[in-house]
Amino acid sequence: MLYEIVKSAAIAEPKVSVVIPVYNVIRYIDETIDSLLNQTLKEIEIVLVDDGSSDGSLERIIEIANAHDNIVVVKEPNAGPGTARNNGLAVAKGKYISFVDSDDILPEKALEIMYHAAETEQVGVVTGISVSFNSSRSWFIGGHFKKGVFKKGRKSLVKNPEMLYTLGPCNKLYRADVVKDIGFPTSIKVAEDHPFVLEAYLKSGDIYTVDEIIYNYRAREDEGDVSLSQIVKSDPYVSFKDIIESTKLSDPLFTKYVENPIALAKIRTDYYDRIVSADIWPAYKGIIMEGNAGTQVKMFDAFYDLIDSMDVNLYNSLGVLQRLLTFETINRYTFIKEKARPNYLRALKLAYSKLDPGSMNKLLSSNFPKEVRAGQKAANRNSVRPIYNRLAVRKAGTVVSAGFEKVVVGTWKKIQDMSRNFYARRIAFPIYKLGQKQDKIVFLTNKHDILADSFKAVYDEVLKQKPDYEVVGYLKQPKRSVRELLSLYKDVATAKYVFLDDYYRQMYGLTTSNGTEVIQLWHAAGAFKKFGFSSIGYADSNTESFERAAHKNYSKVVVSSSEIVPFYADAFDVPEKDVVPLGVPRTDRFFNEDYKAYIKASFLGKYPYLKGKKIITYAPTFRGGPGERQNFVMNLNIRRLAEQLGDEYALILKMHPSVTRGVGVPFDLQEFAFNMSREDINDVLINTDILITDYSSVVFDFSIMEKPVLFYAYDLENYLGERNFYYDYEAFVPGPIVRTNDEIISAIETNDFDLDKVRAFKKRFFDDLDGKSAERIVRELIK
Repeated sequence: MLYEIVKSAAIAEPKVSVVIPVYNVIRYIDETIDSLLNQTLKEIEIVLVDDGSSDGSLERIIEIANAHDNIVVVKEPNAGPGTARNNGLAVAKGKYISFVDSDDILPEKALEIMYHAAETEQVGVVTGISVSFNSSRSWFIGGHFKKGVFKKGRKSLVKNPEMLYTLGPCNKLYRADVVKDIGFPTSIKVAEDHPFVLEAYLKSGDIYTVDEIIYNYRAREDEGDVSLSQIVKSDPYVSFKDIIESTKLSDPLFTKYVENPIALAKIRTDYYDRIVSADIWPAYKGIIMEGNAGTQVKMFDAFYDLIDSMDVNLYNSLGVLQRLLTFETINRYTFIKEKARPNYLRALKLAYSKLDPGSMNKLLSSNFPKEVRAGQKAANRNSVRPIYNRLAVRKAGTVVSAGFEKVVVGTWKKIQDMSRNFYARRIAFPIYKLGQKQDKIVFLTNKHDILADSFKAVYDEVLKQKPDYEVVGYLKQPKRSVRELLSLYKDVATAKYVFLDDYYRQMYGLTTSNGTEVIQLWHAAGAFKKFGFSSIGYADSNTESFERAAHKNYSKVVVSSSEIVPFYADAFDVPEKDVVPLGVPRTDRFFNEDYKAYIKASFLGKYPYLKGKKIITYAPTFRGGPGERQNFVMNLNIRRLAEQLGDEYALILKMHPSVTRGVGVPFDLQEFAFNMSREDINDVLINTDILITDYSSVVFDFSIMEKPVLFYAYDLENYLGERNFYYDYEAFVPGPIVRTNDEIISAIETNDFDLDKVRAFKKRFFDDLDGKSAERIVRELIK
């Protein structure tokens, strides 16, 4: 774009060049320039780029520039802020570049603080805290603090994806060699800054955040005098179109700069989650409510193209996009014009076709499960009639149904004294079993509400190896409707394969037909504590009739090694020939070097106090029966460990999922100890240098990485009476057994570990150490 330098600056080698696009801001420009002239950092160049102003702004900035030898004035025909910033960037001579909008204000120390940080930390981008202000007050930007954007310290975009929530070009200082050859896109005016800032983040590698206020954003109050960011609300389709175009420019940058495929997938997920929730969603609502048929058509077609461009894993990681396209739109369906409804249905069909069982379960767990089902029926039938029906039902308070389900639901209403589960299991299930078996795989779990652990690994392999199979899942939900129960039992009755990962109460006592294979992918590796039939007679055990009902249908049980086949055959009362040592899919990630590298980097981003420390993880199992498991009495003395080991080590607490209370970290020890019970256990283990456990099967997973293990068995005798083990505990465990906190400290300080024992343990309990368990299971068991 052609531009003209109207007035040059005398300063030869400025430390910082501040680029300011100027367009019709005669009311504000003096205050903005004054805030720059008053900076405590004096070696700065101010580059004012007039973008075809018609209100006297150009004349005013020339007047001010003539009085100051460090101000440059550039003029151009009106082309938008992207072009203005590019031209200012081309003119700027500073070692560092900063952008300021022409109505905003910098605190007087802002540039000095950022410049000092850039020089000291040697990073490509420095950012800090921003506040918004108007004529009466100022306020912190809530979303920034909620996401932890302005937490002080060294960061990178991959380790700290919260930086995606500050994609504006202002409130930052860029090293010139990082951004001089990047440039802003000039074809769009909304979100045109995102590709620039993203590339600056990615290209610089490291970012540093200062915990000082370094930028003041003006919120204009006059309805006739609004900023570009406020224009977004007044013209939602222009905003939506530009945002979609911005994503097309931004997405390839991740592939260009992020080499680790796991990190690449995660940062793309985080990026789209941010864009959809913070940018697309407001524009989308505006377009729906505005009621313009033409723009609605174009918007739904753009959504179709967006979803079509996404791989299945990316799409299924974006819950906000799925919610938007399903119940959020169905709840606003009456605002969609008739002309646009076929375009919405087309996008809806694609949206449902790419949902995995975990994503579907999340949608059904929302406050609008009936709307989700209506959308699914509309997609399956290629008709909007189910959506009309649902809206009519909601309005009239009646029930609309069809076919066999209508009869079942009608009957259900008449027999209030019968259990819903009994009716679905004893009446509907036998009828469904009469139907023909389908090429269908069903995942059943009450452990997770998404596809996780071994289920996720097997699901991904099914998509690769068996794409013609229909895959459905019934995952953890607080409560299912009658229709959902009927759907569950219909799918179990007609599927060729059913996968479990634990006890599953909805299957207790059922008898599946001969054409259905029920495959147990037990959640724990190895064989440690006795369970199932093996534990009958101990304090923490079920009755024989209960175990019989729970395990009666298993066709295959998948385990990690040949040695433990007899134990699982006994635990589930199945023939040994049906216990197959194919591996534990959940552990495949321990063999993925890209995954491990990403997890280590991301943990340092989330928990910066772990940097430079050796990590001790305490991962005990639960104690007592079902009624006692939620509480855990902490016998580990965190304060004592901090006093003795705190200089060199950090402590992670990772409780069993059954434990929900009784675990806390004293306030003054929160830079030493971290409760990560909500983190994925395998991700924690990847970051662990020394594991402290007791009777948990986590030792099998951890042994794969051949690292030290301590066994804190302070209540061994009691536990023997509660559960007992398949092996003699003291001869079996591959590490020192300790009973006191002092013994824990001593073992760590003296490095009292024999890694040869750990290696032998690993080889004993894993037949295949290749990271291909999921691949084997699908290849061998799904014929």
